[in-house]
Amino acid sequence: MKHDDIVLISSDGGRLHVQLPANMKAGDSHRLFEGVRQLAEKAKATDVLIDVRAFKGTLNMVQRLQMILAFVAKLHRFRVAGVLSEETMDPQRLGETMARNRGARVKVFTTVADAEAWLNTPEDKR
Repeated sequence: MKHDDIVLISSDGGRLHVQLPANMKAGDSHRLFEGVRQLAEKAKATDVLIDVRAFKGTLNMVQRLQMILAFVAKLHRFRVAGVLSEETMDPQRLGETMARNRGARVKVFTTVADAEAWLNTPEDKR
């Protein structure tokens, strides 16, 4: 697996923090999420913070579904906080809802600080 597109920000205390590339496409999601999964397993992480703020595009419903299905398939074992740009964030959080309905423990944010705060909160306190 080529990890060149994934930037490792940190890996400590059971948490992996990565940044995905600005030029990512919905078709890349299986490869990228597989790379994140491999990095998380190597780090023995239970929580993953994925920063995708560099991506400024919009996704249509089919692209969003492709990404959600890839996300759930590759990262369902981890608690994941996603950080998206405000322009990419879906106000109805349809993608987050779809992933949760498929068993994922995920929440999306527009700031790293909010994502970290959520990950720092015990699951039974959310």
